[in-house]
Amino acid sequence: MKGISKHRGLVAGLACLLVIGLGSGIYAADERLAIGTASTGGTWYPLGGGVANMINTYVKGYYAAAHPSGASIENIRAIIKKQDALTLSMPDTAFQAYNGLEAFAGKPAKEIRGLMSTYPIDIQLYVLASSPIKTIKDFKGKKVAVGAPGSGTEAMARYVLNVYGLNYNDINEQFLSATESAEAIKDGNIDVVITTLGTPAPALMDLATQRDIRFIDIEPAVAEKINKEFPAYYPRTIPAGTYKGQDNPHHTLAWMGLFLVHQDMSEKLAYDILKAVFEHKEDLDKIHAQFKKISIKNATKGMSVPLHPGAEKFFKEKGVLK
Repeated sequence: MKGISKHRGLVAGLACLLVIGLGSGIYAADERLAIGTASTGGTWYPLGGGVANMINTYVKGYYAAAHPSGASIENIRAIIKKQDALTLSMPDTAFQAYNGLEAFAGKPAKEIRGLMSTYPIDIQLYVLASSPIKTIKDFKGKKVAVGAPGSGTEAMARYVLNVYGLNYNDINEQFLSATESAEAIKDGNIDVVITTLGTPAPALMDLATQRDIRFIDIEPAVAEKINKEFPAYYPRTIPAGTYKGQDNPHHTLAWMGLFLVHQDMSEKLAYDILKAVFEHKEDLDKIHAQFKKISIKNATKGMSVPLHPGAEKFFKEKGVLK
């Protein structure tokens, strides 16, 4: 019996040492990485989940999990506090945070770094084909849908209008979503729509089957000038034929959703995450059609904050950066 007791005591002692060892990090589990996204109804949440799965599968020593959030501003604050390791943000919000503007006034977030750009969201400006409006300057005095108040669409609309010497004092602004805007212009309740959507946008595809629409360009020279002054927005052309009845290309601007990290992330981890994403891109492509637009060629386009050193190293090796 004494032998059995000694044996049991030895087992218990080893169990205690194992628990202590686990708690002290001797047998530490993979380091956990939180990924901030947006609401569960959008595309950022599944994108964050897809990248998390890639980290878990291809980056040894780490366990990542995406979570829903209030999007850009909340996400950047989580990076600053190191609550999230990666996060998604609109480029203009990232620019404002880094430079201490708007919601980050007086408190520049110089610690945020860019990991990669994702897929383009286009600003699309359109009228009914029968409209006398030919240029953005013709918006003066008209009912113009500018997006939901405080939205990324509205911020971009205000910026573009300002470039053309217009503001809300010059137009009758209508705070409508993309779907609401399409319905309103179809019914003749507004004159112009300014919206930001992935292309081709279902709301516009549906509208174009019911009404003849025409796009209003942001001239390429103006788009280039905007890009130099505000790199979050870059020139883009929507090819002719993208929508029913669209005979000409639509010259406009786009922005890229950005993955951001803290400057303190190791160079190796940032590099390894990008390596996992672009060497196994087909994993993302299966999740959502928009993710097929993510490409290494455009992975630094529209980046509005400095790149992380690990990202610089990766993109230089791939010939994306010189």
